[in-house]
Amino acid sequence: MSNPILLEQTILTLGGRITCPRCQARSKRTKQQCRAPASKGKTKCRFHGGASTGPKTEAGRLRCGEVKIIHGRETRSIRAERSQAIGRLQALEALGHALGIMHGPRTRGPKVQKMFIRS
Repeated sequence: MSNPILLEQTILTLGGRITCPRCQARSKRTKQQCRAPASKGKTKCRFHGGASTGPKTEAGRLRCGEVKIIHGRETRSIRAERSQAIGRLQALEALGHALGIMHGPRTRGPKVQKMFIRS
């Protein structure tokens, strides 16, 4: 039977003169509780997201969504262009196999579904 892991709710600071809530975040690696005091009115410290309030308005949420378009070296537009190009190549490959021009195994990966209208 595993022992329940108890979180300490308060921490003493300033030489034991001030009692404040303790950050409730846990380390993934060591499973120990963060030793920092939680932000005022929060359960996490400033390092674990206690200072973050996030966008409050719909316009702010949209603005954040538009800004975060880069992941690594590619943007959403580059990823969309690549996806369209791969779709065109897969359609050409399917057409080549249907006409008997191409032989052998098809390329790996997800295939374009229902590209051609059959009557």
